[in-house]
Amino acid sequence: GDVFMYYGLQNFYQNHRRYVISRSDAQLLGRNVNIQKSYCAPFTTYRNGTPMAPCGAIANSMFNDTIDLFYNLNSSVIQVPLLKTGNSWWTDKNVKFRNPKSYNLSSAFAGTARPPYWQKPAYLLDEEDERNNGYVNDDFIVWMRVSAFATFRNLYRRVNRVRQFADGLPAGNYTFRISYSI
Repeated sequence: GDVFMYYGLQNFYQNHRRYVISRSDAQLLGRNVNIQKSYCAPFTTYRNGTPMAPCGAIANSMFNDTIDLFYNLNSSVIQVPLLKTGNSWWTDKNVKFRNPKSYNLSSAFAGTARPPYWQKPAYLLDEEDERNNGYVNDDFIVWMRVSAFATFRNLYRRVNRVRQFADGLPAGNYTFRISYSI
């Protein structure tokens, strides 16, 4: 059947009052807003005045490790196909998060900069699927739904049920490769 992959964090206090409010819902709806008047501080702008997109402590601390799963079949290793999309709640993806309107996403984010701890800007979060970028990126949306507890799990991927994985994961040995990102 369906197989879901989660990541779990311990002692990560997303429930701290100042952390929970550190976001701009108007910005996440794709609106052009003055984030100086938002609750995003201290993650609103860089010293040179360039606004952060997305702003706030929640976005800045987004989970960015990568996890790959491999099926060990006889003497070969097969990478298990994982789905990056369809992992967020429908209402979040279609109601609460929108990209800014523009003819392309990179121009929509022109004049802004990525949060300090991000490796790449919001419009390049998924280089394989252009529809999964910006504020509507599933990994980003899942992360922005903060946990009430210091120990929590978030949905990371689902197994794509194709080829030998059509019925789920066959019995056998598997290997995880986890790439830690700072």
